[in-house]
Amino acid sequence: MNHSKHFFSTSHRTIGLLFIVVTCFLIQACKNDKNETNPETKIENESNEIALKSEAIEEILAQENAWAAALVANDMSTVASLMHRDFRLIRAYGDAPPISKDMYLGMEGMSALSADVTSLNISEELDSIVVARITMTLDWEQEGVGKLPPHFDMIDIWKKSDGGMWQILSRISQIAKEPYADKKSTDE
Repeated sequence: MNHSKHFFSTSHRTIGLLFIVVTCFLIQACKNDKNETNPETKIENESNEIALKSEAIEEILAQENAWAAALVANDMSTVASLMHRDFRLIRAYGDAPPISKDMYLGMEGMSALSADVTSLNISEELDSIVVARITMTLDWEQEGVGKLPPHFDMIDIWKKSDGGMWQILSRISQIAKEPYADKKSTDE
């Protein structure tokens, strides 16, 4: 009985980790499948890639800041518009199952006095997919629970819609002991 209880309590964590590994393999496979081009074209493509990457950083940062502002304003319709229809929040702490878009939007009793994106680093970028590591500092609480931890380190997967808007597809969230500051700060 204890073995089955342990198996089911860790199965949600295993599924979350499996999702991360599969996503990383898919991103790497897509990168490896690109056809090689002649050197002149490759150099031109690399310079275009740098310009696109800096544009994606600004667009993703704008979306992350819009999310933070919407949390403070308790504007769940804005949060909903930033979420892909297949959104999942995976908490890397505890044994809680992933949270769907509908579950996230239906959470009650949450309030944020402040929410700030403190860092953003894009680790992977494909045509319409961006993987970003962000940190957020929040002053927030949940009714019946009280103050919640203030610092979160997150891996976000953003997908560009056919209409050109970036929407968050997946967020893996980890409580951090202090704000992450190893990379470029969003204040710079």
